[in-house]
Amino acid sequence: QIDDTVNVMRQNIQRTEQRQGHVDHIKDQTDELSKSAQQFQRGTNKVRKRLWWKNARTLGWIFLGVAIGIVILALAIHFGRQ
Repeated sequence: QIDDTVNVMRQNIQRTEQRQGHVDHIKDQTDELSKSAQQFQRGTNKVRKRLWWKNARTLGWIFLGVAIGIVILALAIHFGRQ
């Protein structure tokens, strides 16, 4: 009966060691995923800023074109009356 108890205890210790190995593996995977998420976030922030500036430049050019068009139209109307 003591031998049975000793065997059960050894099995429990082996299972605990295996679980610890699994926990360590999961922790490593979690750390890697966290690093990947941080890198992804940095990358998306760069892309977001780049697209914001591209959008701002595009809108600037559009407003400049409209302003030039209005000036040309106003000059055409002004000199057309004379």
